[in-house]
Amino acid sequence: MRLIKITAPRGKGRDLAQLAFRCGITEVSLSEAAQHRPDEAPAPRDVVNAELATPQAKAYIDIVISAPWFNRKDYAIEVREARAILKRTSTRDITHPVPATILDMDEELWQFTHITFSFVLRVLIAALLASYGMVRDDPLFMIGGLVFLPFLPIVLAFGFGTLTRQWRLVGHAFAAFVAATALITLGGVIVGSLADASILFDGFVPPPVGVAFSLLVGIAGALGTADDTGHRQLVGLAAASQLGVLPAWFGVSLVSGFTEPLGEKLMSFGANFTAIALGAMATYAVLALRGDFSYRLARRKEYEL
Repeated sequence: MRLIKITAPRGKGRDLAQLAFRCGITEVSLSEAAQHRPDEAPAPRDVVNAELATPQAKAYIDIVISAPWFNRKDYAIEVREARAILKRTSTRDITHPVPATILDMDEELWQFTHITFSFVLRVLIAALLASYGMVRDDPLFMIGGLVFLPFLPIVLAFGFGTLTRQWRLVGHAFAAFVAATALITLGGVIVGSLADASILFDGFVPPPVGVAFSLLVGIAGALGTADDTGHRQLVGLAAASQLGVLPAWFGVSLVSGFTEPLGEKLMSFGANFTAIALGAMATYAVLALRGDFSYRLARRKEYEL
């Protein structure tokens, strides 16, 4: 369920209401407000509010940002999740959970790919745990580390950005991916230096099996970000472990020596990344970005996702 609030220039509220009615939305509320900015006179604004089921919210957002007069300078859209909505719409209809709005998916994936101090510390600590678990072949340490690795949302952002031709998001996700890979490798080097032992873990799956599961992981991860029942906050918890394990193995092996073919592991790493991204792209294309909407959106300079 979504609460939609759109702030527009005075006189545009009725146009926004008409767009809502075209989407099958039966009611919206319209009010007036004054926008204040430093050293400027208050500007009169129209404010449109609507309480909607998730698919209705997606349809409304899609049609608004595709309107020829829409731009981010004059219009502001706020999308919030609602715990409960009690109105004339039936509970069954108002709680329909899929698909989420493109703004939800886009801004959540942007948020997951920021490289912050917490990102660096979280990945490095997770790498230390996972690497130690590999050296000792201790599944508890490995799972404990893999739970905190952020690879899946990063690859989802890469796939979503590629599909919608948002090259800034693709670059953002790629930078986060490189940073995470380097940090995990560093964690492996640290553990390899301190443990002074070879890797006991030998649970690598055959590359074809890993790629097949990565494709499924990409599909499931994309569904998790586009569906209110998918628990988006849990996306990535050890799901892309095949990506997290290989940099840790590489880091430890740099110190203790390579026990398995390096070329095969590097190819597997790239293939798993590609499979997750392709699975996510296919899911987003079918579920959330039907038709050519995403491409029109990406080409609109005034929108600039």
